[in-house]
Amino acid sequence: VYDFNLLVGKIGIIIFSFEAAIIYALRTNSVTTADSELLVNFAKSRQKADETKKYSGIARGKNLIMIQVESLENAVINQTIGGSEITPNLNQLARDGLYFSNYYGEVGPGNTADSEFTTLTSLYALQDDVVFVDYAQNNFQALPRLLVGNGYSAYGLHGDVPTFWNRSNIYPNLGYQKQFDYSDYKPSRSIGKGPSDLGDEDFFLQSADKIRGFSQPFMATLITMSSHVPFELPKDLQTLAIPQDTKLSYTQQQYLESVHYADRAMGEFISKLKQSGLYDNSVIAILGDHGSFTNISKALGTDARELAGMSNSQVPLILLVPGGELKGEITAPASHLDFFPTVANLLGIKAPKSVLGQDVLNAKNPIVVHRNIVFGTINTILSGSLAFQANSDGVFSHGACFLMPYKNPVPADKCLDIYNQQLNAIKASDIIIKGNLLSSYIKNLNY
Repeated sequence: VYDFNLLVGKIGIIIFSFEAAIIYALRTNSVTTADSELLVNFAKSRQKADETKKYSGIARGKNLIMIQVESLENAVINQTIGGSEITPNLNQLARDGLYFSNYYGEVGPGNTADSEFTTLTSLYALQDDVVFVDYAQNNFQALPRLLVGNGYSAYGLHGDVPTFWNRSNIYPNLGYQKQFDYSDYKPSRSIGKGPSDLGDEDFFLQSADKIRGFSQPFMATLITMSSHVPFELPKDLQTLAIPQDTKLSYTQQQYLESVHYADRAMGEFISKLKQSGLYDNSVIAILGDHGSFTNISKALGTDARELAGMSNSQVPLILLVPGGELKGEITAPASHLDFFPTVANLLGIKAPKSVLGQDVLNAKNPIVVHRNIVFGTINTILSGSLAFQANSDGVFSHGACFLMPYKNPVPADKCLDIYNQQLNAIKASDIIIKGNLLSSYIKNLNY
């Protein structure tokens, strides 16, 4: 599923090609007349965003360094265990910049790949497919392509083989001009049992050397891996002082050790950026891609701050903006969908009309929506004024509606309007992707 080359090696090129042809033929008819009408109506209902925005261009002409940290949950930020900070470097960075503490991953079956897709395009991940794999050649207005069109260079850096998650095909289509992969790094030792044995320390230190040679301004996306399941590090790298009488499971302990190690590697990378002068000339964005699936928020006692249906999907976003003027905690609800327009505004570049997310620093009604990947409906909605939690059967009327921020229960129909609005947005996003109809959608916008 992850690597086409590996899949072809297992089933053969003829079977692979035959299967791909069948899937493509079926998908050409996947958008119905009703779907097209829904997309047109959704486009016409969209309102033009406010042109007057705070912080617009505050980082104009600066580089963008985006670091997507594997399985990094917000539950570990500013938390201690055995008297030690779990993520001391990230905690300091959160104090130095903007820390979005109510930020959520938006993923489907593709996890990390879905996180990348939603962050870079401001469209929803699909319920039943992985866009990186199945729709790589579609027309997308992605953040790297937008920046390249405004004089930037764009690079993707990760420790996997280039075909993993089909990045070798979709990265150029998203606007990346060069991809650095496993073959471009030299692991000093084998770390982890995930997709690669390249540890975060090697990855970050060698990436810092590569980035120093990039033509500025640039966008560089770094994808870490040491905190990938099964969260196993060599014993000498397990340096977090977890008490012997801990109630944490073995997996939870290993997760914290992996995150602690990733945090140390992050600190070394930031030091390298400061030494090279890039720290002061770049917007640095650090975000978790998705949850760890370990129930660590419940184990650490931080799950009470989450809506039940969003447990384990709350991840941190830290934005470091040159000059140090922007800092503090942002508690407004936000998700990967909002990254693109938020960062584009800071860089002084107008986001394309295709984005479905909002600039969090200017949004009047910030909102986060999690889809139900079983029923294709909505599982959870979180906004400043209302929240909705679906029942396990996915039927709207069986769900619960709350007045926020105090989670006061009200009749479900109080959430009906916001539910229908957001469900239409998800359906429109699916139609745009499955029908490759981005141009049609933009053409029908009423501004």
